[in-house]
Amino acid sequence: MRIFIVLLLFTPITSFGQGFGGGVYGGISTTQVSGDGIGGFNKVGGWGGAFTDYRFTPRSALQFEISFIQKGSRQTPTVKNNGMLYVNNQNILEIPVLYRWYGIKNMSIEVGTQVGYLISTIERNNNGEILGQIPHRKFEWSGAAGLSYYFWKNRIEVNMRYSNSIMPVKTEQWWMNHVFAFSVRYWFKTTLDKDKIEATKKKNRIEVKIE
Repeated sequence: MRIFIVLLLFTPITSFGQGFGGGVYGGISTTQVSGDGIGGFNKVGGWGGAFTDYRFTPRSALQFEISFIQKGSRQTPTVKNNGMLYVNNQNILEIPVLYRWYGIKNMSIEVGTQVGYLISTIERNNNGEILGQIPHRKFEWSGAAGLSYYFWKNRIEVNMRYSNSIMPVKTEQWWMNHVFAFSVRYWFKTTLDKDKIEATKKKNRIEVKIE
């Protein structure tokens, strides 16, 4: 498992010479868990990782990522809930695989799936950690979709992504993670202008033949 993680972390760097692009990103996640009786995306956590992509047509790319993300739910004590605090915190190593479509200027739409490995989890209330709870599954599977905007010569990307559990996150309860995540991404090498580069090369070849 550790070797696999290391390989994925180095993928954006080692694959540049093979026509791939890639970079790093960081941001926040806002989450809730359906089934726990607490509504609202009140749990805020961190989200960050590395990615690599392969542009196989001018408007299509396949992107692989490895990231750390915090999911769960949170209930803040109020008069309405009799001052009850509840926090469900899940630290997850996640590997998304996404198809990205670049049919809109300076923007892309993404859709795909992702698997996650639960590194650690804790549930707390007013008295501290809650013991004896139904355990979380070690692995998570979810679907994802998002939208990105690019600027500064396509080196900077602002991304918003929504993901939803396909299988329950607990072994004996129908709890599902719902996540809105936001990130800023920096491309060490971008493939967004690959079609323009190929068009320039073709034009140059034509001009050479004419001469």
